[in-house]
Amino acid sequence: MKGIENKLSHQFQARKQAQQKDQYQEGYKQEVLEVMQQPSEETQYKQLFKQSLLAQLGISDEKDSSKEAKKEAQAEKAPVEKQLKQETPQEKEQRVAKMKEYEQKHSFDKVYKLKKEALQELKEINLTDSQREKLTKLEKVLDTEKKDHDKQKKKREIRKWIHKIFCTE
Repeated sequence: MKGIENKLSHQFQARKQAQQKDQYQEGYKQEVLEVMQQPSEETQYKQLFKQSLLAQLGISDEKDSSKEAKKEAQAEKAPVEKQLKQETPQEKEQRVAKMKEYEQKHSFDKVYKLKKEALQELKEINLTDSQREKLTKLEKVLDTEKKDHDKQKKKREIRKWIHKIFCTE
């Protein structure tokens, strides 16, 4: 009798463990799918930066792809400057705060790369001459920041190297 009870107990435990394993796998699968569907931090930052640039250029940011298709079709006919949907001060503060948070967490080089990509993407849309000029100026400012950063980085490396040579002997 004890043998049968032990055998049934083991079978019950094995089924229970299999069910728990299946539940865990399904839950894990759902979590992975949710994470994959969310835009990455990089993508979010790039979108926020593009939104910032569009605001500076006076262009509204349309997220609906069908609207973008219509916009592109109209853009081929003539450059159309859209009025920017007025961003509330709270929305602007939130956008700026999110961007600063990302910039603090990541290296300057990574942030620069994302900003440069966003600028390139905006260059591909149909802009008026004044908007294109503003975008070019913004790109020059970004490139100047990069050059300054690289100079400072090089100076720090030289100081470390000199310190290492003269202070470790």
